[in-house]
Amino acid sequence: MLRRSAAAPAAPGAFVFPGGGVDGVDARVVAQGLVCGLRDDEAAERLTLATGAREFYAAALRELFEEAGLLLACDAAGHPVATSTAVRDRWRAEVLKGTTEWDALLAREGLRLDLGLVTYLAHWVTPRDRPRRFDTRFFVVRAPEGQAARADGRETTEHVWTSAAQALALVDCGEWTMLVPTVHTLRRLSHYSRVDDVLGDAARSSVVRVQPRDVMRDGRMVVVVPGEEGDDVD
Repeated sequence: MLRRSAAAPAAPGAFVFPGGGVDGVDARVVAQGLVCGLRDDEAAERLTLATGAREFYAAALRELFEEAGLLLACDAAGHPVATSTAVRDRWRAEVLKGTTEWDALLAREGLRLDLGLVTYLAHWVTPRDRPRRFDTRFFVVRAPEGQAARADGRETTEHVWTSAAQALALVDCGEWTMLVPTVHTLRRLSHYSRVDDVLGDAARSSVVRVQPRDVMRDGRMVVVVPGEEGDDVD
């Protein structure tokens, strides 16, 4: 989990998963063949998108690298690439400072983002009538062996490895704040004790688009998720 900066425009100070928006650079990475492990038709079928599906996977791995410092890459032959912490730190600094574009760095170092390691998990959409809205895909991936996550110090100011149950307990006691999709995703993950089971079940499951509603209750606005008690009552 990463804690967002207190100055962040959305969810300041909240604990979140690494993530962000699909950028133009993600399209360039896919167009230049700087990815491996997943065909476009496979990604399109999984995400039920006519075009641009692999860009979501590429964006997920780019954000994972930028925000948490974890890199999942292969070489041109599709073999996993091992990198040192010092090298990853140097590459991340180049990208975050803007001295090197992400696609240029991948090309220069002979890297391909390994999309085949990434499994689609969930799809959440912001309630209607919000001034700031998101259409968000969640993915799950095994952390690369020998790599340690670190917050980027800008968008995220703290990181912690924890179990889903422990994270939920910190939310319940008020020590952590989280967005509704994050809480629900952690509840789902809390039923697992092995990464293999998470990845296997996610790969076999159909992903349903979830759009909560904002409902006024007892003088305050609450977020109601489809299927929850009170979903059919305004």
